[in-house]
Formats: sequence, C-alpha cells, structure tokens
Amino acid sequence: MGHLTYDPVLDVQDLSWLRMLTPLRPPSPGRALVLVPHEGYAVTVRHGEEIPHARLGMYRQGITVDTTEHRLVLDMTLLSRDAAFAFRSQLALTCSVADPAEVVSRGIRDMSGALFDPIRRMLRSVSRHYDIADFHEAESALNREVRDLDGDRAVRLRNLHVELVIDPDEAAASGRAYRDLVRDTRLDGMRRQRHLDMMRADGVEGLLAEIMEREGPRAALDWIERAESNERDELMKTFKLVLERGDADREPFESADIERALVDRILSGSDAPFGGTRMSRVRGRGLPRPLAEGAAARPVELAGEARSLPGEVVSQPPAAPPEDEPLPGERPPAEDRPPTDRRYDPRSSAGATAASSPADQDGAAKMSRVRGSLRGSGRKNGDDR
Repeated sequence: MGHLTYDPVLDVQDLSWLRMLTPLRPPSPGRALVLVPHEGYAVTVRHGEEIPHARLGMYRQGITVDTTEHRLVLDMTLLSRDAAFAFRSQLALTCSVADPAEVVSRGIRDMSGALFDPIRRMLRSVSRHYDIADFHEAESALNREVRDLDGDRAVRLRNLHVELVIDPDEAAASGRAYRDLVRDTRLDGMRRQRHLDMMRADGVEGLLAEIMEREGPRAALDWIERAESNERDELMKTFKLVLERGDADREPFESADIERALVDRILSGSDAPFGGTRMSRVRGRGLPRPLAEGAAARPVELAGEARSLPGEVVSQPPAAPPEDEPLPGERPPAEDRPPTDRRYDPRSSAGATAASSPADQDGAAKMSRVRGSLRGSGRKNGDDR
C-alpha cells in the first residue's frame, strides 16, 4: 500500500572548518550527500564516490537525501462537466529523487505536496470534459493523460495510474440496495411463475382455491356469485337485443332457434367457475334468487314493446297495413275471393246433416240424394217413382 507523502531530506548537519578527526564519509546506498559550500554551487556525493576536501573547511552544511523509490497515493477531487458534481480520484505513482541538489535548493520537504498541485491542474483540464455519469470514460481519459508523465529534473515519476472511486459508505449502501432489488425481482419472478403454472394447470379455479386459502370460503363464494351475476346480465342483454332488433336476413325458424338457445342458456347452468352456484356443484344452493323468481316472467316482459338502444338504427313498424291487404274484419271483394267448388260431395252433405239440429232438419227442405230438393213433402210413396 502506498503512503500519502514522505520527506526526501533525511538529515541536515552543520560542518565545522576543521574535521581532521571526523572527516566526511560517503553516503550509504540509497542516499546522497549534498554539501553546501560557503560560496558557489552545492556538491552532490553519491554512494561510492570520493568526497573532495573531506577534512578541511569549504563546506558549511551537509544534507543527506533519500534517493530510493517510494510509492505514493494522492487523493484528488476533480470537477466534472457540471461543477455541482465531482469525481473522487486516487493517483498512485512511484517517486524518487533524480537530482538531490535540486531538491535541496527547492526546499522540498513534502514530496506529495510538491506534486499535488501541478498534477491536479493537469487532470482537471481533462475531467471537465466529462459528465459525472461518464465514469469509466473519464477514468480512461485521465490515465491516457498521465501515461507519459515522467517528472522533471529534480523528481522522477513512473507507473502513474488514476482510479476514480466512490465513497465507501455510498458504495455499500448502493450495493445493498442493488442486491435487495435483485433479490426482490427474483422472488417476484418466482411468485409470478408459480401463479402462471397454477393458472395453466387449474385455470381460474386454481386462483379461487388460492383466494379461499387466504381469505376464506366466503370470499370465494362471493367471487363466484359475482361472476355468475355478470354472466346472467350479459345473457339478458343479448336476449333483449335479439328480441328488439330481429334480422331481416334470418329465417323465422333460425330466430326461434336463437331465442330458444338463449332461454335455455339463461335457465340452465352457468359457465362461472365450478359451475356457478348450481345445486349440483355447490350443495344447499338452487337457482339464484333473481333468476328463480323471474325466470319465467322475464322473457314475456322482454317480448313486449321494444325500445331502441342508444346509437341503434331500428326500422319502425308500419302504421297501417298495405293497400292490397284488407283490414282486420273486412270481407275481401268478390273478385279477390277464391272460386267456390260447386261439385257435389256426399261426405260434406252427410256431415252437415248430422251436425245440424233437429229443428233445422224439420224446417229445411229435404235434400234428395239423386235430384236435389223434394218439391212436395206430402206426396205418396207411389208418386215417387
């Protein structure tokens, strides 16, 4: 894991003019000795190199500088395209001192502080072009920007990598919410699949069994009664529509068959679940009360005066019969009467004679079976030849 910062200067020592017993010694590996003279430029001595003027004056200060590599992690806030939102980023890099004398002359004692501002300005010039929702695109662009950054003359940089992060608490909360949503979605899908399987296997009756299990038998029976009542209302509306409208293109016997089928359908069982509330399916129940009381009277009532439905075009019955049709009780003209058959029919005469009363038989003239009416009823038998 990287450190937040480090101090490249390990030791600062004031030197005396005469160092016969304590001469200056070369630094250990990973260290550099910067000798600051009274006048002129500083001298840098690395491990294994010889120190000029190690026993006599000329130097007033000796500074030991750390030249090893350090892994640093810089936390930065980078503004997005909308200034109200910002990316939280971590920049990880490997840092080492390239020129100890330059580090001493700049007075760098906090390496992260020296690197923070220049790198942040460079990264912000990239992040401002991305929206807060373009998380991964912004991260890729930032890494392309720092890929070729290698530091300057004093400090050497390598292995730079930018990672956009979110708040740990926010990540935990959002992850928990996501897992809860996924779990609830899966549970809902399992319940929905169970209901679908039940409906495919048992249909509506399976749902009624579920209602009865949860709410009791009263709720299931109410549901069945409502379904049956709605079905009965639709059948009555259909029956009324058939009676009122009729169909000129349909034969009378076809209309009679339709009406008979509708009446049988109304008076017979129901297509409601479990057959409705019929006695054969639900014990202790007969026909529904509205149907039992008015089943016989309702078709007669519907056969009365027809009323037009809203938006329906119904032909009006004629106010009077056609001119070629006689009025009720009126005798048709003689020319329209059917011709009378005047041929003699013994069976009709015998039937009419038998059906007539005794008084009519005495008052009317006796009919001859051969010649017609007898002219004299007082003739003797001998004159009847």
